[in-house]
Amino acid sequence: MVAAVVAAATALHLLGGVDRPGVLAAVMAALAAVTVGSARWGLAHSARGSLRPVERLRRELERLTEDEAGGRVAVPATGDEMERLAERVNELLARLEIEVAQRRGFVADASHELRTPITGLRTRIELALSAPDDGDAEETLRQSLVDIDRLHRIVEDLLVLARLDSGDATAREPVDLGALVEAEAASRTPPVPTVVKAEPGIIVAGNRQRLGRAVRNLLANAERYAAAHIEVEARADGDRAVVVVHDDGPGIPPADRDRVFERFARLDPARSRDKGGSGLGLPIAREIALAHGGTVQVADGAYGARLVLRLPLLAR
Repeated sequence: MVAAVVAAATALHLLGGVDRPGVLAAVMAALAAVTVGSARWGLAHSARGSLRPVERLRRELERLTEDEAGGRVAVPATGDEMERLAERVNELLARLEIEVAQRRGFVADASHELRTPITGLRTRIELALSAPDDGDAEETLRQSLVDIDRLHRIVEDLLVLARLDSGDATAREPVDLGALVEAEAASRTPPVPTVVKAEPGIIVAGNRQRLGRAVRNLLANAERYAAAHIEVEARADGDRAVVVVHDDGPGIPPADRDRVFERFARLDPARSRDKGGSGLGLPIAREIALAHGGTVQVADGAYGARLVLRLPLLAR
């Protein structure tokens, strides 16, 4: 670029006295072409230099695979945008690593949970076929149906979780949460008496079907562990709608109050899945609540387990 300017200045000095405009114009055009070409070369060279760290980052990312646990890119100590970009990439890689580990663990747990009833079902049928005259065919079929029902619940819950994890959008509408709780409780046949107290006009914005499922899961959990009675309450509390499901069962120790919402969590034998649960009911209830801007938590209580669903009230 500097050389082109010097050449242009020299040529103008030598041709200053030339009285042939055509020659002067041709020389000026040639110099202009050289100047533009030099400028383009300079810009390209500068751009290549600026993009070199980006290209290096791209090559590092290409070398990383899902199987390389803990893979990270080098962070240049430049104090500029490239350093911040590399740090951000490593943050995303760390989150991805955690999500991959969680998903692998979930798949492994799901496989184990499905394998248990399938194995029992297969063994029972094989024994019945190997000695058809020694067993009770009716009892075999009845127990087989129990295993099939458990498989059905697990598969159905897995499908619900898959849809929730995918973040699929669902239609929202005003829902009277108190009326929904009363309807869900009335549709069940609990093993113990259930008392429902629901305020009218507790309106939330949400998907009625999914909110109904969250309430059903809380009721099913209480029914599974209640000893003599269940209390259900729906009310407004400030800008929140609150649903409380309280049973008089063995309760949930403070150390397990977060773990009960983990998928396929294995807790104290008193709350084992031998009672018919899939290990996914409470995790699904929490995911539904989170998708609606709410929460599900285990609250303190004088006895048993007290589960509390909170959702934002619809602004009026």
